[in-house]
Amino acid sequence: MIVERAAVGQQTRPLPDDLPWDIRGREQLESALQDAGLAVVAVGRVDDTVDPAPAVGLVDKARLRAELEALVNQADESERARLEAAATGAPRDGLDERFWGPAPDSVAVTEAVVADLTDQFAQRRQLAANSIGRQAAAQLLSISPQSVTDKLESRKLVGIKVGREWRLPRWQFNPDNVTGALPDLDVLQSSFPGGPVSLSRWIMHPNIEFDGRTPRDELVAHGSASVIKVAQALTAAG
Repeated sequence: MIVERAAVGQQTRPLPDDLPWDIRGREQLESALQDAGLAVVAVGRVDDTVDPAPAVGLVDKARLRAELEALVNQADESERARLEAAATGAPRDGLDERFWGPAPDSVAVTEAVVADLTDQFAQRRQLAANSIGRQAAAQLLSISPQSVTDKLESRKLVGIKVGREWRLPRWQFNPDNVTGALPDLDVLQSSFPGGPVSLSRWIMHPNIEFDGRTPRDELVAHGSASVIKVAQALTAAG
């Protein structure tokens, strides 16, 4: 017999009556496990002439596999490394299970990583939709499209690739700056513990370090030093 995860209240196959498991309170134990999201499943030969009921968790595992395949197909090397680490990492985390409960298994950890990556990809698509292209950026900055590419490659501008096309988030442009863009974006990108998607979310979100102003507002009003300092602190904390 094995214990598998199951939806609360989900009907599962009853255990065969001839199993050598005759203990008092058997029905109560099975009910308690089911209420906890677990189910006891008998492991044995299935008659090929009978169409068995789906194994507990089979549908969920198939869904997770499909989601993983879709993510891997569009993930970069670092994101694939996170997936691999989640799937192969040891479940032990050093916490006392008497107080914190059992550590999640690799499936639960992988599901969490999949959910996180799915959210990040959704944010990436939204950021790309609200950004401008290379030609539009060149017109704003009064430079050539090739110069925009050079600035992107040297990280003096922030951009994400959508296919072969660069998309540049709008928050980095500032007509009050002589260059038309926020200063020291290359240093900020090197200091921040994340890529353009998470940086874009962070820089436009109110921050207690700047008295409730966004990092972008702080950068415009007081320069890049304080913003870069906070970004470096985030990297050190990470």
